[in-house]
Amino acid sequence: MSLRFIHCSDIHLLDLTGVRPWRFLNKRLTGGVNLALKRRRMHSDTLFDQIVEQARAREADRLVITGDLTNLALESEFELVKRRLEGAGVDVTVIPGNHDAYTKGSVRTRRFETYLGGFMDGERAAGTDYPFVQRFPGVALIGLSTAVATLPLYATGTLGDAQLARLGPILDTLKREGRARIVLIHHPVMPGVSKARHDLLDIDAFMAVIKRHGAELILHGHEHKHIEGELEGPDGPARVHGVGSGTCLSNKPGREGAFTLFEVEPGAIEQQHFRWRGSSFEPAES
Repeated sequence: MSLRFIHCSDIHLLDLTGVRPWRFLNKRLTGGVNLALKRRRMHSDTLFDQIVEQARAREADRLVITGDLTNLALESEFELVKRRLEGAGVDVTVIPGNHDAYTKGSVRTRRFETYLGGFMDGERAAGTDYPFVQRFPGVALIGLSTAVATLPLYATGTLGDAQLARLGPILDTLKREGRARIVLIHHPVMPGVSKARHDLLDIDAFMAVIKRHGAELILHGHEHKHIEGELEGPDGPARVHGVGSGTCLSNKPGREGAFTLFEVEPGAIEQQHFRWRGSSFEPAES
């Protein structure tokens, strides 16, 4: 009656193979500059390889990735991500982040869902992608999408009224079933946590859903830093956990490459946080 899984986020796997220059004549122009000046030097795919190895070594039931699997939402990146996840040797659940919906074209063609839909198998309302529900003994994962195309220098997210309206009844149903409800979302859900132009635009509406319907655990990424907190629920607080980028080489406290090992069952949540220490992931100091 428990689910043992590793949570990571913002792995930003990069592959520019075959990408023509004109593909950067949009928001990717600023993203490409950021890649050249900063991101490409601060992230390494080898850290993701180690996270996958940790998931296998620790006999995790699942690897959960809360968005930003790509940098620029290019087909070559999604092809790389799909290959890496298919070869992980562990079951994987993903949701999209803002980088996975980097341009209007990537959203219009449903690029994330087309390439990675196999890692979001579950129950959902007919004709919709989100929320989706993956049921396990005593536990359920609820996958949401805040991924929308935005203007350059913006990284905001939105759930939208329709997705929020479906979320409440899902949470109620899973509660009646006695399952621990784990909500997966990319953007932070606590006020004041996100940087300017990085926030979840309908955060108040999301908080209202949790306040009315409840959840046991909410997992997110986006800000590339370790975040712990709570949201008010009808029967007690919902625990909130934000994890740093899984592939970040930084040694700045709280912003190192990171993942978290969870063991969740009805009425109990255990977690162990791991941070990158230059050559390997080590347990964080309590």
